[in-house]
Amino acid sequence: ERHPDTVVVITTNVDYEGCRALNQSVLSRMDLIIDMEEPDTDILIERVSGITGCKEKSKMEIMAKIINLIQERCHMNMIDDGCCGVREFISWVQSYMICGDIMEAAKYTILPSVSADSENREDILTTCIEPILNP
Repeated sequence: ERHPDTVVVITTNVDYEGCRALNQSVLSRMDLIIDMEEPDTDILIERVSGITGCKEKSKMEIMAKIINLIQERCHMNMIDDGCCGVREFISWVQSYMICGDIMEAAKYTILPSVSADSENREDILTTCIEPILNP
């Protein structure tokens, strides 16, 4: 028997590849539905800093800017066989904290996640990462 204080929370990322729309019968049974927007860059950096322990805000701002550029580029060019979001940002920051080099860390984290296609990876590297890190 369900406890009288039970609360059920359902979350989904409607814009992720592989995620399906929720069934209408499920939606009609919800008492409250909240669409949440992506956090702004400052909040994202604050959250990733809290998770990773990284205190280098200026470096994380650069990385967040690149993440946004990559997301826009993938959307524009229909690169949809990978992802570049918060979890990839966290991995990138953690890798940077280990090796001390943003570019090297990107090559181990962001690029492999963004696409399985080597041409797409090269495109992302030359259009989104290198212009920011090697102007």
